[in-house]
Amino acid sequence: MSIQNIIHKRRTLKVLSAEPKPILKTEVSITDLEEMVTCAGKAPFHYPANNEAIEHTELKSLAPWRFYILDTKTCRDLAKYYIDNNIDGGKIVQMLHTASALIQATWIPEPLDNGKIEFHQKNIEHVAATSAAIQNLLLVATEKGYETYWSSGGTLRENNFKELLNIPTNEQLLGSIFIFSDDNIKNTKQITGAWREKQGSIKDFSSFVTI
Repeated sequence: MSIQNIIHKRRTLKVLSAEPKPILKTEVSITDLEEMVTCAGKAPFHYPANNEAIEHTELKSLAPWRFYILDTKTCRDLAKYYIDNNIDGGKIVQMLHTASALIQATWIPEPLDNGKIEFHQKNIEHVAATSAAIQNLLLVATEKGYETYWSSGGTLRENNFKELLNIPTNEQLLGSIFIFSDDNIKNTKQITGAWREKQGSIKDFSSFVTI
């Protein structure tokens, strides 16, 4: 399949279930997940991650993105954590009941003394680079036959969940990427992306420039 065909085929799909789906032998493989994240890491980035920000963290890449990978069992365990602790996760829990994997994609802000994040040019570049990495991941998942949903994360953005998943609290969640295999999509509620095919044609978002 050509890269253009993969881009056109990629779509957003929420796969929801009130009850946890069984863990099947046909779930996403570790090899597939590693290939998705490896290709994500081939995205371009303009500025390296801040040395001070990563000095005391386990992951030392100069890239401004990080990926934290949850396999099928961990997805089900996380759903149970929500339920056992009476945390309202909304559709997050229903997707964790069906997901073959969840990848938490974060970016590393430039540190500030006041603890706040300022969207100066360097941080904007970090977000753009991490977004490009996520798109790489989504395209490889599509090429491998998986459905995906890029969520903003909801409650998974909160520090208690970062700590639970061993994510440094200074990192900012840009996407909770749910990966669904065909077998776990059966007998579920499915919701496609609200904005698919609504971006208009090329004439609506581009123009040739002359001087």
